[in-house]
Amino acid sequence: MNDTGDYRYLDMITSPVFVLEAGSDGRPTYVAGNKAAADLLYLSPDDFPGRAAEDIFPSPAGSIIAHHHAGCFRHGAETTYEVTVPIAGRAVTLRTTLRPEKDAGGRVLRVFGNPVDTADERRAVEARIEYDTLSSEMEQFVAFAAHDLRAPMRNISELATVLREDFGELGEGQLKVISLIEDITVQSMDLITDVLSHAETVSTNTHETVFSFPVLCHAICQSVDATGAHGFSTSISNLKADRAAIQIVLRNLIENAIRHGKRDRLEIDISVQQGLPGMIEITVTDDGAGFSDAALKIMNGGRFRSDSSYGLFGVKRLVSGRGGTLVARNLPSGAGAVVRFSIPGQMLGVDARRDAPSADLRLLSEAPALATKNIA
Repeated sequence: MNDTGDYRYLDMITSPVFVLEAGSDGRPTYVAGNKAAADLLYLSPDDFPGRAAEDIFPSPAGSIIAHHHAGCFRHGAETTYEVTVPIAGRAVTLRTTLRPEKDAGGRVLRVFGNPVDTADERRAVEARIEYDTLSSEMEQFVAFAAHDLRAPMRNISELATVLREDFGELGEGQLKVISLIEDITVQSMDLITDVLSHAETVSTNTHETVFSFPVLCHAICQSVDATGAHGFSTSISNLKADRAAIQIVLRNLIENAIRHGKRDRLEIDISVQQGLPGMIEITVTDDGAGFSDAALKIMNGGRFRSDSSYGLFGVKRLVSGRGGTLVARNLPSGAGAVVRFSIPGQMLGVDARRDAPSADLRLLSEAPALATKNIA
């Protein structure tokens, strides 16, 4: 387009666009409209030139539109308005943005308009709500199904134990079958646990509290390692953060490390430090076998795959949903793995009971938990 009014290139724009200029009588008049605008209004591009809003749209819609056109020429400022007009036998609400083009002296030369059918936005919002609702219902169904599957899987495991211990002499083939049943049961229980962990992460709401980080870590480690087979250490600090979210993430990471560590005893360190403004960074390090390639892909931004873990996928979603980041890597030479995640929060200083930067969690077993208080 140039100053002579060549608007042939407007059809290169896929969004609806029209152009207004002041007519000989001063009324804003359409001088061009692209194909997208004509299609939206059920017009032909040739219907625009030389006509004002009142000539195209019946009153009162035409008068309202003309009023906004005149106001844009008069004030020379961008403006947006909504109006409902009858188009092809139905009422259509258009949201139109007007942008003036001015000469060097500030006089408005022409106005470009971009009308949008708000029904498209409403349909998009409704589709999103429907998707979120269906997704939530599916996740709840999967969680309930996984929960219900735990009991029969435990029964299968117990039957395999009975077969192995109470049926006298068993041949090698029979023992292999029993071992296969036990292996399938363990794998199935792992999958069920992952599904439940994932469901838990996506349904957790944000709620900040003040709490002791080492006491939280001790409670988690005691629950996932009741026999004390593994060693745990943590930094000493009080935090103001989403305790429930941190607990879910840490429990999943520690359970995953123990389950796939391939060692009778792991050393697991859990540390926390202040990150970017408003964020804390928590790091979990272990000396186990490290992550599989599939697990690393899902932890470092990949999509869920059939060989991924529901639990790790849920952890990633929980952290991302709170504006945080999560990265994972294996240490060189099979020396273990490191996971670092950030989450909104604040460090409130070192626990007064200890001045060391870290402590063996076994020493905290007799330490009373700090009172947890809600933050308004």
